[in-house]
Amino acid sequence: MTVARIDVLPDGRRSLRAVAGPFEITRLSFPPSFAHGVIDPPRGYVVVLLEGAVCKTFCREDATLAGAAFACVPAGAAHSSVFAASTNDVLIVRPARDVDEHPFGHLLRERRHVSAAAAATLGRRMAGELTAHDSSAALALEGLALQLLATAGRAARGHDERGAGWLRTVRELLHDHIPEALSLHELGAAVGRHPAHVARAFRREHGVTVAQYVRALRLEWAGAELAASDASVARIASDAGFADQSHFTRAFRVAHGVTPGRYRRLVRASE
Repeated sequence: MTVARIDVLPDGRRSLRAVAGPFEITRLSFPPSFAHGVIDPPRGYVVVLLEGAVCKTFCREDATLAGAAFACVPAGAAHSSVFAASTNDVLIVRPARDVDEHPFGHLLRERRHVSAAAAATLGRRMAGELTAHDSSAALALEGLALQLLATAGRAARGHDERGAGWLRTVRELLHDHIPEALSLHELGAAVGRHPAHVARAFRREHGVTVAQYVRALRLEWAGAELAASDASVARIASDAGFADQSHFTRAFRVAHGVTPGRYRRLVRASE
């Protein structure tokens, strides 16, 4: 792996970039309300929103990334961007060489914007690995990048198949209420479906139960809180719906690869 390089640009952006195997991985931080004019990317990329929100305009069509979202942007997809009036961080994965798009499969052939909690969790783990300097960092980053592409590919296919149906409403409700959790009865009432039907259809489409999906969202929310606030780990664990701190720590380590305290130190060291 090339040593991660930190650049502070004149317009206020901060960049942390490294190459691991066939991937160039970059964490970009944007000032509040940052905006840029039309750019025409020479290489396609997958971008994961870590914090904040951004509205991208493609040939008069707007697409917004917020919450647990990622986008696939092909080469030549000219666009402008306007970021939220808050801290904004993204993680970008692109081919390390102009012609090497093989690991990305079909992801860079057309533009997509999709919500996927698992992709956001992997993005945060990769952002943490960018600040690690041990001999395993390159392997970890490359492995996480491959996981991210697999997750993004499945989410994009699922998004294409599901369209804008009632399951999309269920997902949006789950995202909107985190760290709280809606019951199956509440979800069913919101979309006019029996709770058991909601549970079966959700698991069939996502490969996980509603409870497992909410757990991933809560862990993602907890990661954002660890990075942005000074609240204690115990308080964040409680707010995220975990019975105790030790239970939260075990779940967080499985999801992010490090303990909550280590995650907070890694994220803040990169700022």
